[in-house]
Amino acid sequence: MKTSIKAALLSALVFPGLGQMHLKRYVRGLIPMVLVLTGLGVLIVQATVDALQVLDKIQLQGGTVDMNAVSNLAAGSLTHGDPYSSLISLGIAGCWVFSVIDAYLLGKEKDRRNVQDQAKGE
Repeated sequence: MKTSIKAALLSALVFPGLGQMHLKRYVRGLIPMVLVLTGLGVLIVQATVDALQVLDKIQLQGGTVDMNAVSNLAAGSLTHGDPYSSLISLGIAGCWVFSVIDAYLLGKEKDRRNVQDQAKGE
């Protein structure tokens, strides 16, 4: 398998930045990793806060767990949630796409150098 394809697949299917790490471009791979992990962390914290708020509302309403009430409260918190969540999700997707394209281009460059080196060796 070509290096460019392998690097792009690592960044696309495993985690963004992993393709750059495979190509030994560590700083270039670490940047999207940190950005995506930070964004995911923020989204997880926000989801946890929203879930705790839903549980508090249920407890205030008598503490009985009714699945319809839980789903209605959860849907209401999703529609009135943090406006930055969609912006963060868009940023994560952008970093992921950038990482795949960048890994592919870096891999293509490495493939080209390998072909040139093999041609010189013959």
